[in-house]
Order: sequence, then C-alpha cells, then structure tokens
Amino acid sequence: MDKNTRQIGRELEQKVVNKFLEIGIKASLSKNSGCSGYNLGDINVDDWIIECKQKNTESITLNADVWKKLVASIPLHSKRTAMYVLGNKEKEVWCVLSLDDMFTLIKDKLDKPPLNVV
Repeated sequence: MDKNTRQIGRELEQKVVNKFLEIGIKASLSKNSGCSGYNLGDINVDDWIIECKQKNTESITLNADVWKKLVASIPLHSKRTAMYVLGNKEKEVWCVLSLDDMFTLIKDKLDKPPLNVV
C-alpha cells in the first residue's frame, strides 16, 4: 500500500524530532501539524519554530511564502529561531536558516569554551 503525502511528511517530522531527542533536547510532533492552531510549526521545541516539507522530487525549491509565514509566526519579543526543513524523494534532508540566525548560532558556539573530551 502506498503512503499518502501526510504519512511521508510525518516521517520527515519524526526524523527531525528523533535527532533532537538524540542530543538531549526535548522535542515532539505538533498535534495539528499542517493546520492552523495553537502550535507553531510542525515540531514543538523550546528554541525553534520548525516547518517540515517533504517533496517527491529529487530537487527541491524553497517556497518563499512558506518561509515568510514561518518567520511571521514567531511571537513578538520571542528568541525562537525559524527553521525550514526540506526533504526529497531520495531521503536527503536540508535545514534552512536565515543568514543572521546562522551567524548568531556560530557566534554562540565560538563564545562558549570548548569541551574537554577525555
């Protein structure tokens, strides 16, 4: 039996949730992913608003309207960061951040002392 678009999209969302959980960050699927409602984005994570889109093509294109809606959904004075996760039919996955957000993350990493691994 073929999977429908919603099932395929949910697999991508679950993959992202699992990656957060693997590194010790609490994450869960939004109950009404894809619908308007209380939850912002497809995945519940404290510092992020994440929208996932699975495409049944090899090449993918960023949908500017989806990005603008995602960014506009961030509450005023929130420190949450928008992340747009895109998957293709080959199960390759990419994350899109704004340039400013990417460099904020890099700067934050540089400002922290390195971990001493034994």
